[in-house]
Amino acid sequence: MRFEPALHQATMVRRYKRFLVDVRLPDGTRDTIHCANTGAMSACVFPGFPVYFSVSDNPNRKLRGSLEIVQTPEDHLICVNTNRANRIVKEALATHTIDGLRNGEFQSEVKIPDEAGRFDFGNEDVFIEVKNVTYLREKVGVFPDARSARATKHVNALHRCVKRGERAVLLFCVAHTGINQVAIADDIDPVYDAAVRDAVAAGVEVLAYRCEITPKTLVLDRSVPFLGSSSTVD
Repeated sequence: MRFEPALHQATMVRRYKRFLVDVRLPDGTRDTIHCANTGAMSACVFPGFPVYFSVSDNPNRKLRGSLEIVQTPEDHLICVNTNRANRIVKEALATHTIDGLRNGEFQSEVKIPDEAGRFDFGNEDVFIEVKNVTYLREKVGVFPDARSARATKHVNALHRCVKRGERAVLLFCVAHTGINQVAIADDIDPVYDAAVRDAVAAGVEVLAYRCEITPKTLVLDRSVPFLGSSSTVD
């Protein structure tokens, strides 16, 4: 995925009220931009460090800028716009980049069989739910960064699909260039951790793929190990 039009660079000042970020522009002026991330954004806010944002041409938007990428003190890049994850995965599915998911055409927002709700992708052979990973903690990328009843609901739905004889995949989209392995943050959300462990035991597959991130492009480019619960990681 290419950022078009090109992103603008600024310096992070602060994030507040969840959806607002103050930045300092290159000319020294201060601006407020939108943050399309409902999570805690743990270890993703670095005042004084570079950020990159897109600008909408929609005249009806109150805040025309949207935060896309933040830079860490270690020079890693993180895509914090969670709306990008499904677009990146959609492109990877279309180009057959993901091992084990190279066959057939995939539809977006596929209805969960026999119950309310939708999975992110699917076809006649498999259902896929995507989760975005941005929290790097002690050399491991962990998910979630806050308790998430919605994430647990999706894992339980994948579990029920497998019990009905269907194939189901939980796909972690790693949007942080410093993350090389992924685990479930069982200390943050033990309910989600238990749901994932039960789902995996029943046959739900877990894949983790990392993005190559630059201020110009986002590409899902390589798999990274899934380690299970973070408390079991040495």
